[in-house]
Amino acid sequence: MPLWGVLLVALAAAVALLLLGLRLRARNRALAQLQRERSLLAAERDQLRHTTERQGQLEQQLLQAKQAAEAAVLAKGEFLATMSHEIRTPLNGILPMLELIARGPLGEDQRQMLATASASSQQLLRIVDDILDYSRLEAQALELEITSFNLRDLLDGVVQLMQRAADSKGLSLDLQLDPSVRLPVRGDPVRLRQVLSNLLANAIKFTARGQVQLRVQRLGEGPAQHQLRFEIIDTGIGIDAALQARLFQSFSQADASTTRIYGGTGLGLAICKRIIDLMHGRIGVQSTPGHGATFWFEIPLLKVPGDLPAMARTPAPLLLFSTDAILQARIERIAAHHGLQVHALAQANAVVERLRAAPRPAQPAPAWLLVDARARRIGEVTLQQALAERGEDDALQVLWLQDDALPARPRQRQLPAHFDDAALHALLAAPAAPVRPAALLANAEEGQPTLPPLHLRVLLVEDNTVNRMVAEQLLRVFQCEVRNAADGEQALLALREGAVDVVLMDCQMPVLDGYAATRHWRAEEREAGHTRLPIIAMTANAMAGDRERCLQAGMDDYLSKPIARTTLHALLKRWGDGKAASPARPSAEPDHARLTANSSRAPSAEHGSALQDDDSRVGSKPQPVLDRDVLDELHAVIGDTAFQIITVFLDDAPAMVQQLQKAAQGSDEPRLQAIAHSLKSSSANVGALSLSAVAQRIEHEARSGSLQRPAVAVALLVAEFARARVALTGYLAQHRAGQAG
Repeated sequence: MPLWGVLLVALAAAVALLLLGLRLRARNRALAQLQRERSLLAAERDQLRHTTERQGQLEQQLLQAKQAAEAAVLAKGEFLATMSHEIRTPLNGILPMLELIARGPLGEDQRQMLATASASSQQLLRIVDDILDYSRLEAQALELEITSFNLRDLLDGVVQLMQRAADSKGLSLDLQLDPSVRLPVRGDPVRLRQVLSNLLANAIKFTARGQVQLRVQRLGEGPAQHQLRFEIIDTGIGIDAALQARLFQSFSQADASTTRIYGGTGLGLAICKRIIDLMHGRIGVQSTPGHGATFWFEIPLLKVPGDLPAMARTPAPLLLFSTDAILQARIERIAAHHGLQVHALAQANAVVERLRAAPRPAQPAPAWLLVDARARRIGEVTLQQALAERGEDDALQVLWLQDDALPARPRQRQLPAHFDDAALHALLAAPAAPVRPAALLANAEEGQPTLPPLHLRVLLVEDNTVNRMVAEQLLRVFQCEVRNAADGEQALLALREGAVDVVLMDCQMPVLDGYAATRHWRAEEREAGHTRLPIIAMTANAMAGDRERCLQAGMDDYLSKPIARTTLHALLKRWGDGKAASPARPSAEPDHARLTANSSRAPSAEHGSALQDDDSRVGSKPQPVLDRDVLDELHAVIGDTAFQIITVFLDDAPAMVQQLQKAAQGSDEPRLQAIAHSLKSSSANVGALSLSAVAQRIEHEARSGSLQRPAVAVALLVAEFARARVALTGYLAQHRAGQAG
């Protein structure tokens, strides 16, 4: 091969080796790069794994911290609620005792010290209530209870409650209610009253002179609700704009010095804001330092089904003979809630001219004349002459505000010069007395049929004092001979002595209840071969299970509480006449068909309604605080003893309420059921139907095991008892004023 061929072959081989080397170098570099990237990915993987593990640890720690915080909040809420209840328990004993001591003879120094102790106890109770409400709100355990109520009654009650505090500082407390506001509404009256009371109490506390005004306006309405605005306006110290945003925070007041000067926990407004938020409303304040403040809130209140528009009528005139401007403002506020328009007259001759003036078309005649004792010193004889000239058929009611005894005259009554608002409310709310002469009232009780005397020997077995007094007085009206027993054992002793025609047996009693006592007596009757003695159960339940228990125990019939006069007479006549009309027969097992038949042919509507289940009545339409018809009927039958029964109820009921509170704290449902059962019937007997309905609900839920929040249920009962006590006290005050007149 030639030399140049060899060189070409060698050159080609060299080039091939060079290319192979370059390729190997490039591959090595790629492998190195891949190795580096793999190492980076492994590092990133390890970092990600470490980060994920750390995040899991942090999440676990965060969950544990959250659970610990929630447990701490729950423990704090439970601690606050428990301690609040524990503090309230002695306070509920202290306050009534201080009130009772204040009624006794005391020296001036002692009375001042007692007033200080009472005011301090009330302040402590308010603080405890604030803490309890705040703990419930923090735990989101506070729920609104929707019920029907009358807005004007609620506002009137709040103003009355705050009137004494305003009077003690010389402040004017006024209520302005927009005429377009519908009064029957649905909402939570307890919480609305709490907000209004708190805001009014603050306004009075921070106002040294001037006035406090509660104003209610209608903003509009939707298909199912009214939108209302409430304003509390005062002429107090005012609040700086920079501090207003802190007002609704917990434990906060506008200025640190405010707590030292005026006191308070700083919780009140925070609680108000939480409650308004629950009501889907909003709350705020407008104020200028030194020129007072206006706290306002806007909330929706539900419409009442079948709500009728208020009747448009001209207010009846109330003539006020007085020169006292403060008294005039007070009378105007009270009269406005009874559809009365005050006409103030400062001169006796102006009053006489108004009394003697002929009635004008479309102008209503005066309904009331209120005479201030300080203004009537001149012209009293002329005034009495003008009243006498109006004739015996005149409907004008005259009220003298004086401390001296008033001679008895028709349609003229008397209140002390320093009277309570509740007493005047009771008089103005009472139906007008008949204006016809007494000789024309012979048939005034046509609706109350005259029931013939029965002349029976009745054993009345009842442990509740009020129920026993009512039943005993009704039996005496029927000219029955009454013997009393407080429990089943006493009843058995009385039955063994004999001389009994009919037994009225309460079912739930201490020592030995009515069911057991009846079974014992039926067994003794069978052993001795005695004639079967009629036993009528007195029950406030009349549920299907209770009727079966009455039947199995050997009772012959049952009577619903509260006791209706005609029903009681009909049952006694049926079973009392049977003892004389039918031949004696040995006692036997109770006749199921006979009791069922007696139940189906109840002698009156009252008895028939008693046979319905309690379930159908629990949660029914709202009951009035006080049904005066119940008391009026009781008074018409038994006379002034009815007022003694009311007094006994007012004396006994506070102890029952305290027992309910203790049972609620211990979640003692059997005890709750027993006490609520007794309070239900006794309150219904004195016409306190709203209180009776709340007690009935507690009894029903305690019996069925569905009473989830006993303390809240009993708190509502305490509020209803307070309203019933005010109403019954006003009724008694009206009675005393009528006797004085």
